[in-house]
Amino acid sequence: MRLRLILCACVIALMATNVRAQNQPEKTPAPAPAPATPAAPAVPAAQEITFAGKLYSPEKLSVTIPYAAKITSLTGTIGQHVKKGDTLATFEIPPETRMVEKRSLSLTEVKDIEQQLAAIARDTDKQKVRRQELQIMEKQNMATSQALAQNAEDLNVLDKQRTALQERLSLEKDLANERLALYRNRFGPSANFGNLPKDGIITAPIDGYVLWINSDMHNGVKLPANTEVFQVGTLDPLLIRAQVYELEALRLKVGDKAAVTFDTMPGKELTATVSRIPWTPLPSPIMQPSYYEIELTLPNPDYSLREGMKVMVHVTHAK
Repeated sequence: MRLRLILCACVIALMATNVRAQNQPEKTPAPAPAPATPAAPAVPAAQEITFAGKLYSPEKLSVTIPYAAKITSLTGTIGQHVKKGDTLATFEIPPETRMVEKRSLSLTEVKDIEQQLAAIARDTDKQKVRRQELQIMEKQNMATSQALAQNAEDLNVLDKQRTALQERLSLEKDLANERLALYRNRFGPSANFGNLPKDGIITAPIDGYVLWINSDMHNGVKLPANTEVFQVGTLDPLLIRAQVYELEALRLKVGDKAAVTFDTMPGKELTATVSRIPWTPLPSPIMQPSYYEIELTLPNPDYSLREGMKVMVHVTHAK
């Protein structure tokens, strides 16, 4: 009896399993993976080279006072626009210095050479007349060939002396004219041979702006000879000079454009152009990295930028 009950239970369990299997939905196969899409080519990221620099005038000349002299007037001012030859100051030199300069601005040497040339011309004429007489006398057997030869030698010596003196005269005239131009630059257009004004002038050497004036420049002050009193330079364009690390300098080339920003003028950005890249670095110890002094040109049409301002330079390159 017990065995029959066990068999019945097994049959009922088997039938329940078949019924559950029939009621479960069929599993759909998983879709095949989609083919891989080729990746887009990588775009090289931009790399920015940044370094600091300072602004410089591309042409700046110093003006000195040529003598130990007293300043009598000061007309030049910082930032003043000047033309070449404009008067910046006047000075009075001591009488003894003026006497020495006046003597050097004379034509004594030129006149002395001209007098020697006149004497040679006179002697040459005499020797030519003498030659004619000797030629006549030779035909009459009254002069020897040696006398004619000596006369020819005398004429040759006079001709060489005349040539040498003419070269000296040309040189002395050129030097005199150059001295006159120099003294007119120091004393004004009224300076001439034998005439030297009492007051001298200090003039602008180029067209540009007065960038600097010696702090000792005041009316009545006496300054030593060759003291620097002014600096005159140009402001458009300006130069940016910067010391760039060797690795970054190798990535730059002449003509590269750069964005320029200013610590003193937030928000202001200008465009400069790399204009010079040297092939030799700045001096440094052997174990230290090298730096190159790069130059960029920066337009300054409104003259709002000044020499010495610090700037940051940004050059963008692809890696």
